[in-house]
Amino acid sequence: MPVDYVKAWLKNTSPQKLIDNPKFKKVYEKYSDEDFGETSRMILKYKNLNIIIFKNNRVLLTGSLHYFYNDGLHNYNDFYYNHLSETLDRISNLLKIELHNIILLNIEFGVNLGTYFKANSITSNCLLHRGKEFLKPFDFDYRRATHQRFWIKVYDKGNHFKRPENILRIELKYKKMLDLNKIGLYTFEDLKNINLYNNLLDILTTKWNECVIYDFSIKEDDLRHLQQKKILEYQNTNYWLQLSNQERKRQKSNLKDLSINYGTNIQKQVSEMIILKWNSLTKMYIK
Repeated sequence: MPVDYVKAWLKNTSPQKLIDNPKFKKVYEKYSDEDFGETSRMILKYKNLNIIIFKNNRVLLTGSLHYFYNDGLHNYNDFYYNHLSETLDRISNLLKIELHNIILLNIEFGVNLGTYFKANSITSNCLLHRGKEFLKPFDFDYRRATHQRFWIKVYDKGNHFKRPENILRIELKYKKMLDLNKIGLYTFEDLKNINLYNNLLDILTTKWNECVIYDFSIKEDDLRHLQQKKILEYQNTNYWLQLSNQERKRQKSNLKDLSINYGTNIQKQVSEMIILKWNSLTKMYIK
């Protein structure tokens, strides 16, 4: 399923009942609080889920729903809507809390794409998103452009899990929920609303298409001399960063023309893959 990592507030829950649940492994952790100085919190662990209980009895849930469905082992396989629905109910039963009382604070959603090309053909050519550079903060093949409310992440999930197949992960991580609240996403209960996923797909494809991606399929030897010189600039992140928004839009259009005329328009291909994969995970449930 497109939904993966979540951070949520558990409303109207009993911390003591959670602590008394024998399924949880209990860990105490010190942390630094700006207002109250160093303090401690309890973390209850089950598979890949963490239940964090603060001294003021505020309770948070963090973890990957996809990992949880796979018993905390991995999240590289296909995760369908019925798997998600089952997972939400399992967590609700585990925590003894109704779905509408699990309030989303962060969420990640995206798709794992099986591609005919190496995933790093895309990741190494991710340059910008809305003027923000794609950075490589980790050792594995991963790129991330960060904004205040959300991140866009593109990485080689096959390589990350040492899989033989090509698995390209394209994902949005929402650090603030305001934009998603506008489409009706507030709680775990809302994640069961299949109609919501058309809106999430629109958001994902829009963000992907806004990216500046150099098309590795462009046949550079077929380009005229001036085009070959320009294509060197198009592969340089610093070139795009120094452009005004208007000029960046114009040059992105020129790059798209080269991609169509001298390549396979790989960014559009990936956009179509996102749509096909997303629909394959949800289509049997869409009314």
